[in-house]
Amino acid sequence: MNENQFWHSTDGQILTVRPKKDGPVALTLVFWPRSPAEMDFLKAHLAELKFTERSSLARIGIEMITKGAPAVDGNRLTLEAEAFMYDESFPNFEYFKKLLRPGTPVGRLFRAPAAAKLTSDEIWQALKENRLKLPNTISIDHVGRVFLTPHQVTYTINPRLPRLTFERIVSGNAGRAFLDKVQQRHDASPLIIPPRSGVLTSCSMYLKEHFVVLNQGPGNLGIHTSAVLLDPIKTFGTNIMLEIYNTGDQPVVNPMVSVDIFRAPEGTDPEMKALAKKRQRLLATATDMFRCLDDSPAVATGEAHPKSKITVRGQSATMENRAIFIRAGDEDLRKLLAAKACPLGYRTMIQALDAAAPDADTLVVDFFPDLLEHMELITRIGDVKLKRIVFRKASRTHGYFLSSNAHARLDTFDAIGVGVYWYDETTKDVYMHTYKKDHGFFVREENAQKFKEATVLAFYGSAYSLEQADTARISGLVDKLTAFIGSNLGVLTGGGGGVMRLATETARSKGALTGACFLELEAQPPELGVDFFNTFQESSRHFRQKWFEAADFCIFNVGGVGTLEEIGIEMCNLKLGIRPRTPYVFYGAGFWKDLQKQFYAMIDQKRAPAWMKDYVLFTDDADEVVRFYRKTLQVL
Repeated sequence: MNENQFWHSTDGQILTVRPKKDGPVALTLVFWPRSPAEMDFLKAHLAELKFTERSSLARIGIEMITKGAPAVDGNRLTLEAEAFMYDESFPNFEYFKKLLRPGTPVGRLFRAPAAAKLTSDEIWQALKENRLKLPNTISIDHVGRVFLTPHQVTYTINPRLPRLTFERIVSGNAGRAFLDKVQQRHDASPLIIPPRSGVLTSCSMYLKEHFVVLNQGPGNLGIHTSAVLLDPIKTFGTNIMLEIYNTGDQPVVNPMVSVDIFRAPEGTDPEMKALAKKRQRLLATATDMFRCLDDSPAVATGEAHPKSKITVRGQSATMENRAIFIRAGDEDLRKLLAAKACPLGYRTMIQALDAAAPDADTLVVDFFPDLLEHMELITRIGDVKLKRIVFRKASRTHGYFLSSNAHARLDTFDAIGVGVYWYDETTKDVYMHTYKKDHGFFVREENAQKFKEATVLAFYGSAYSLEQADTARISGLVDKLTAFIGSNLGVLTGGGGGVMRLATETARSKGALTGACFLELEAQPPELGVDFFNTFQESSRHFRQKWFEAADFCIFNVGGVGTLEEIGIEMCNLKLGIRPRTPYVFYGAGFWKDLQKQFYAMIDQKRAPAWMKDYVLFTDDADEVVRFYRKTLQVL
């Protein structure tokens, strides 16, 4: 391990709870290293390890103060701590002690070496190069400490939330996204923390390649809770929560927070090359494997024997789906595939699973497993060493397009740690299923991390051809946004022509990632060749719209009825808090002038909240879009 790199552990847990009648709860926390080598590293740096509390706990008023340094206890580390409520007005105050139980996830240990800390000049350069975005209220001192003031807002937890909900939050079953929905926002100018109480507030911060460590402070301007570590990628938006409390007997007005910024360990170029080579090997194996399945008859093993014995509409898991269960990288398999004749594979997925060798780890299957096949696979999951599934076709009945139920099955495979790869015959490539903001996309494996880190723009608009003036205007907007957002930009469209094709081609020419949510439409065949994508059957049209939530910002260009429907969904997402309060741009002010008039009428008649006006811009000016982004996001 590199002692000059920033390091953090996996989530620790409560080992023991020692409640007191009055005062804080005494806790012993436990942390397990990932490997013996990591344990040796931690033993050598015990005094340098710090604790960061889970933000979900801090957001419901629970503070944890550690006592001393971690101690070695066999093959694990333990840490003594005390937990208390920093504000008695939280709805869970009366019973918070009963929420803290052995096994509760509490947070992580981290080590922030001085060698990884950014200097003042490095911070400023990162800001100018758009590799880092911090609030527009910051000051940077000469030793590299950044001071910021939070937004002039506070948040409170809905007082009607039942105890069961708080148990879900504390146990980790309901996380930050859930809290975002149930907390209530209040404007607060100035922002005041009364004596012996605390506030939930927020700031804007966009981290791609840096960790930020919040300094709790001496208390004169408020004390930040022990939830002090902000991660790259996860810390990305205008509602980065800050939990600050005041232990004094006088109010704190407009609290200030200081932070230190650290470089995250870089993904090295050799790692990307290794992943690319891995994908090429998998592609070669899958290509040969499917050739064999197509050219050779199935291995005769008699009838398939399903365990579930369920039939739905005349269909069952015994339907033909050529499959084979192999060990990836098997040299004997390579030799067999190289031969002209390769009698491999079974007629059904069930037969392939039942005949699997003890060391088999990769299921190669013609069609992505349907519901009944999925049930059969899950019933056998404890008997096999399945690591990955490689499929060739999305659906027996809809070809290239996955159903909403198929997307749910992809989520299940991810939850149980089974990777899914799509061998796409059309593009002659293999794509790994990976997630961004809880929505899955297929992407080349070596680009997965870049995809997760990218700032994604959702470009909406018509599939019909554009006028030359519109083409120049939209191309100019992509240029300006690329400069503002930085190098790692992604553009997500519906995968058709017109505005969608223009946005994709312009983004690709700038080196940005391109993506699409392909919908099964005869009038709009998918334009393949993007960097990340997913597919949806025609009956899943509204379901597909949720995948655009993976984008960070929305831009609505000239469009028709379909675009109008998408506008309605996205505007409703903004109102309901499904999307955070981020800027929405209608690019083409002349085209959208009547919609603008209707939008303002809804606000005037109180059919839409007035604050939405601050987050919507109608314009033809790319420079105005960038200014609007800076103002709305409150970043430099």
